[in-house]
Amino acid sequence: MPLVEESIDIKMSADQLYPIISDFESYPEIMEGVKKVTVLERGDGYTVSEWISEVDKRVIRWVERDTYIPEENRIDFKLVEGDLKMFDGFWKLDENGVNTNVTFNIEFEFGIPMLAALLHPLLAKKLRVNMRDMLADLKKRAEA
Repeated sequence: MPLVEESIDIKMSADQLYPIISDFESYPEIMEGVKKVTVLERGDGYTVSEWISEVDKRVIRWVERDTYIPEENRIDFKLVEGDLKMFDGFWKLDENGVNTNVTFNIEFEFGIPMLAALLHPLLAKKLRVNMRDMLADLKKRAEA
C-alpha cells in the first residue's frame, strides 16, 4: 500500500494551529482542491465527515472517521467508504521553536489488484501534489 507524506513549517504555535487544522468544514474556504466537507456525526473525540475533493480535475468522494488527539497535537483519519479501498492517515503538529511542523500522511489502496502497479504510482504522484497544495494553502491562511 502506497504511503505519501508531506510536511511544512508554519509560524504559529501548535496550540493556535490545532483548531485551524481540525476545522475540516472550513477547508473548502482555504484549500482550492477541497470542494466540500460535511460533518455527518460528532462524538466525544471524533467526527465522521464526508469529503468531496478534486485531484487533477477528477472528483474523489469519501467518508472518513476522524479521531482527535489534542494532547498529542494529532488527528487520525480512516476511510469508512468511498472511491478507494483504503485511505487512512493523520495530521501531526510538532513545535520547533517559533514554528510548528505540520505533517500530513496518507496511506491508500486503489482496490483493483491487477491495476495497482500502474495506478498506485500515478495516484501517489497526484496525491503528493494535492497534499503540498493543501499544506501551502493552510500555511497562507494561518500566517495571514
